[in-house]
Amino acid sequence: MKYVLTLSAIVFGLTVASAQSKIQASEIIRQINEGRDVTYSNIEIEGVLDLTDLKNRMEERPTNRWLNGYYDDTDTYFSTVEVSLTFNNCTFLGDVLAYYHLERREETYIAHFEKDVLFKNCNFRYSSEFKYSEFEGVANFSGSTFNRTANFKYAEFSSGPLFANVRFEEGADFKYTEFPRETSFQKAIFNGLANFKYSKFSSPLNIESISFRGSEDFKYTKIDGRSFTSYLLESN
Repeated sequence: MKYVLTLSAIVFGLTVASAQSKIQASEIIRQINEGRDVTYSNIEIEGVLDLTDLKNRMEERPTNRWLNGYYDDTDTYFSTVEVSLTFNNCTFLGDVLAYYHLERREETYIAHFEKDVLFKNCNFRYSSEFKYSEFEGVANFSGSTFNRTANFKYAEFSSGPLFANVRFEEGADFKYTEFPRETSFQKAIFNGLANFKYSKFSSPLNIESISFRGSEDFKYTKIDGRSFTSYLLESN
């Protein structure tokens, strides 16, 4: 009888552990809306993690402006992640969205981050959209893998983001992004297009053992106001 009870306890424990190894993205959104810091390790996140759809979302009406040579009449909606996000060794089984655009309705949705954002040793299976996002705290993506193109176009960082040991399997879009001091791409691997066109860097910058296995675009890219291509040649 004791053996049966012990075996049952083990099975129950394994079942609980298995149940706790996954969480719905909607639960994370609920925590953010409740003002609770988000911290998860060694779990899988199911569903689309849409950070642009928070309860504090606000609309910015179009200002009838010209942007990059075209007339901009887009309605823009901003959500603000007011808590810290910490994901360690997690796998995102759906899209992670801090940006998306509905062309048919001319609507753009963007999420900004007030506190630290850590995605360490994580696996982004599908889309990861951070276009136009503002990171007011630490932005740490070290050790993570992006299986689809990572979109950080126009992103703004208040401190140097960390992309050390990151694998970009399909590519990465950092076009027009400004990188503060202490940015790190140490040992980062780009297997697809590494697009840094028009980006700006400030030294010190850690690109030790960075690897470009696909194509790269550093046209008009600057570091401390000078050519980034020349900087790369001097660094190797």
